[in-house]
Amino acid sequence: MTTERAFPDIPGQRGLATVPQLLEAGWTRSALRQARATRWQEPMPRVLAPHRGPLDGQARLAAAALWAGPKATVTGTVALSRLGVKCTRLTGVTFVIPEAGRARQHERVRLVRTARELEVVSRSGPATFVGGARALADAAVYEAHGQDELESLTISVLQRGLTTPELLERELWLRPLAAVSSVWKGLEGFVDGAWSRPEVVLREVVDGDGGFPPMVTNCMLVRVDDGEVVGTPDGYIEDAGVVVQVHSRQFHQGIDDQGGDTWARTVEKDGDFVAAGVRVVGVTPWTLYSRPARFVTRLRKIVALGLAGPRPAVRVSCHALPTPVGHEGPPDPRMCQPVASRWSVERPA
Repeated sequence: MTTERAFPDIPGQRGLATVPQLLEAGWTRSALRQARATRWQEPMPRVLAPHRGPLDGQARLAAAALWAGPKATVTGTVALSRLGVKCTRLTGVTFVIPEAGRARQHERVRLVRTARELEVVSRSGPATFVGGARALADAAVYEAHGQDELESLTISVLQRGLTTPELLERELWLRPLAAVSSVWKGLEGFVDGAWSRPEVVLREVVDGDGGFPPMVTNCMLVRVDDGEVVGTPDGYIEDAGVVVQVHSRQFHQGIDDQGGDTWARTVEKDGDFVAAGVRVVGVTPWTLYSRPARFVTRLRKIVALGLAGPRPAVRVSCHALPTPVGHEGPPDPRMCQPVASRWSVERPA
């Protein structure tokens, strides 16, 4: 006669149970030892699954949360993924716990202590998640990510409206500057009107070289005569009537809801600017990163032609800005203003 009981089906735990939960359900320690040794698996210490088959990502996250305990909250890139941010690389699961807890790590799951109050924004089974600003800063401090990756994550979090520049700046002031410097850079790029990291680099190249008229970014251009929308360029030098387009397949690829090729549509859209009398300068992220001087030389020639010639019959409009292809979230009306007139980031020295 067996002393085993049924494996408890606990809501939200993805078919998992902890050792204390199994004991409470009537299992004896000897029965648990035998089951663990013969037919069960233990994805995290003292967290058991009643089979030895594969566990999906949600089940593994539930196992990590059960091991971490009810006061632990998921942060970092796993929390950002939960919010819909595309993270190119997950380095493990980071939990934040109250200061009275014990910091520990098991394989790719780590618990870090905090003296600050935790704000939970969502839950999935036993796992709870922090919000965008906290998750982003924790990813920079506790996880191993490259500078470019953190800049891109920062812009994505802000562009999706998962936090505001003001809230993120407040969060960053509480962190070591060396650890979050890339997040500061991404924040500054977003405030300057960039929708993606290549556009941040565009802004740095144009502003850093000096000598160019002011450039606004991600602003709607409309025809003066009939108000028809021409497009929303990555950059526009209004004094010269010159549009700058960063052509990046990373942010302009795929098939839209109507079955159209978004990359082809992005490139062909340049023709609408030309038809409106606007001069267009296209550039790839590779050129901005590796050959910026080549781009600056070409841009300088086109701007000189624009300054000497007639202005196109278009104007900049901040009304009802559309969302660029490949991006999500509401546009920021500050993008239509010169950099000097926008809310600025006060970065620590």
